[in-house]
Amino acid sequence: MRLYPEQLPQHLQAGLSPCYFIYGDEPLLKMEALDTLRQAARARGFDERHRFDADEGLDWDAIFDASQTLSLFSARQIIEIHLPDKLDKAGSERLRELLRQRHPDLLLLLSGPRLNQQQQKTAWFKALAEAGPLVPVAAPDARHLPRWLEQRLHRHGLRAEPDALHWLAYAFEGNLLALAGEIDKLGLLALPQPLTLAALQQHVQPHHHFNPFQLFDPLLQGKVRRACRILLQLRQEGVEAGMLCHLLARELDQLQQLQLSLQAGQSFHQAAAALHVWSSRQPLLQAALGRVPPAKLYQLQTMLAAADRAVAAFDDDEAWRWLYSICVGFLDDQPLAITP
Repeated sequence: MRLYPEQLPQHLQAGLSPCYFIYGDEPLLKMEALDTLRQAARARGFDERHRFDADEGLDWDAIFDASQTLSLFSARQIIEIHLPDKLDKAGSERLRELLRQRHPDLLLLLSGPRLNQQQQKTAWFKALAEAGPLVPVAAPDARHLPRWLEQRLHRHGLRAEPDALHWLAYAFEGNLLALAGEIDKLGLLALPQPLTLAALQQHVQPHHHFNPFQLFDPLLQGKVRRACRILLQLRQEGVEAGMLCHLLARELDQLQQLQLSLQAGQSFHQAAAALHVWSSRQPLLQAALGRVPPAKLYQLQTMLAAADRAVAAFDDDEAWRWLYSICVGFLDDQPLAITP
């Protein structure tokens, strides 16, 4: 069963499963999902809690000892395990062994990072899917963030005018932790309702945040202004140009391989499946192939090679200029006037 964080309260009304796996890259939503499950467990008599973190090295013997030892003060206990990015063969076997030993007086709360499609095909992930609900957490995208924000404000007894709502979403995109803190603060200020844009700009300091993986999807969609905004923010946050060159090279190479497969007579879905493209991203890539002809893709790759050379020569400003030009290059299907 797959649940989303907002579905947990309704799910818990029917009872508590013996195992949950919360995974993804959004810290606020992950933390709140875990808190919701902990509170529900405490209400059902799970008074003892043991936590194990992959960052400190997972001691599976200690985990098994904790799961099999009952306290004098509690007959029900929670075992929390934060899993690493990858589980080796031994870790996978121990995890599956632990799942086989679950019982009604033991609650397993497992958490982990965002997982790609290949990781979701592993034996340990499939075992988790059979043991209890999977709870993926991801930040709402730019289209859905205002709606998420409106619901969050409502929980604090707050309302916002449309322009104020969109400004707040813009000001904190990619940083839900900071956004949640600001909403808590706004709830204490007792400002007139609904909140106006002027009131928010007076009392709120923007704290948007992006990660490098958020850059490419707007480019595929042709949303160049948004991509350039993300690029400039990434530079301000200290992201290295070399990292972005590496990520863009991988994405442009994937586009080129898809183009070559289509030219060879394969269907798009066959080509995407062969390259293990996530189903959620296939429409983006398919639309981009219609907008970025082979000649332009070659130009973008040539510009990226120039950015790579600038990185190798420690010319940071030049590298960022090329990265900005690459973003602008996705604007339409016309050839680029800029050549390295």
